[in-house]
Amino acid sequence: MTSSAHLRGIVIAGALAALALALGFVTMAMNQTASKTPHTIIPLKDRHVAGQPATTTPTATTAKAKARPKAKPKPNPNFVAALQAGLPRSIAEALASHPVVVVELMSPSDAVATLADGEAKAGAALAGAGFVAVNVDKDGGDASKLTIALGDLPTTPASMIYARPSTLAITLPGFNDRTVVQQAVVTTLAAVKTGTVTPAQTTTTSASTSSTTTPSTGSD
Repeated sequence: MTSSAHLRGIVIAGALAALALALGFVTMAMNQTASKTPHTIIPLKDRHVAGQPATTTPTATTAKAKARPKAKPKPNPNFVAALQAGLPRSIAEALASHPVVVVELMSPSDAVATLADGEAKAGAALAGAGFVAVNVDKDGGDASKLTIALGDLPTTPASMIYARPSTLAITLPGFNDRTVVQQAVVTTLAAVKTGTVTPAQTTTTSASTSSTTTPSTGSD
């Protein structure tokens, strides 16, 4: 009995040792296989949840293909008509946005003309008209273009009231205060509304009225 039990213990111990040895070989083989296979790191942008398609960013070429060309804005017909009549671009632009425009012939070197320019601008604003100052001291530019269109310019200072499309309705020679300019604009606006604008109506002013009296410049 004692020999049999002792022999059985030796057999079990040998079996366990063999099993341990086999497991050791298997573990070593797995480690070698894992070391030979490189670990691949997947970039974050390429990762996506299983079952969901990866999103793609539209390319610049696709965006450009969908963009529609913008239609060019049509030119203002009043602007075009004024240019075709030979008026300077500054006056044409003013007539594009206002049915009546005050054009003041001025000279920075003339104190009276400078005062007249300020009054004409104020009168135009009071009546809701456009305003353009034309410097006659400059060679070329608006003064020359206006001379070609009219044939001759009034003596500076002078206020000229233009109506659409390019009609010189009233000319106010000399110095005119804001009230006179405002009234001339109101009269021209009324004619525009009724379609009765007539060209080049020169207004003669009286020396007894404030609108035509030359303001004092501080010297006698």
